[in-house]
Amino acid sequence: MTPKTLKRTLNIKERIRQWRRAELHEAQSRMSEAEQHLQLEAARHAGTAALLTRGGEFSANDLALAHEQVQATQRAVKHAQAVLDERQQEHELRQGEMGEATREVRAIEALHSRLVAQQKRAADQREQADLDEAAARKIKPL
Repeated sequence: MTPKTLKRTLNIKERIRQWRRAELHEAQSRMSEAEQHLQLEAARHAGTAALLTRGGEFSANDLALAHEQVQATQRAVKHAQAVLDERQQEHELRQGEMGEATREVRAIEALHSRLVAQQKRAADQREQADLDEAAARKIKPL
């Protein structure tokens, strides 16, 4: 494999890593939105539950309505928690993909560096051999 081929491969892998980074950022944004939604639903649930715990007289209809509201907010909280869990799993998946893309880029960079260094050493050895040969020709008596 030539350094030029490795450089092209490195460029492709770097673009893939950038895409993975963008996907990870998007997953983080979605996770933050899900966390905010869960907090909002939890606050609504706490507010609805607080209506039931306040003092005073309640009619049977008021209690039934409050009970339905509390159940609805509980379902909303559970749903928001499920969405958040899903977003967290997606975030973890994207983090793993980003890590893998980074490892690939680093591996190709190391391979590229080694290949360039190897080719430089080979060129230096050829040049030294040429210089040695030229020096040997000058030293030989005719």
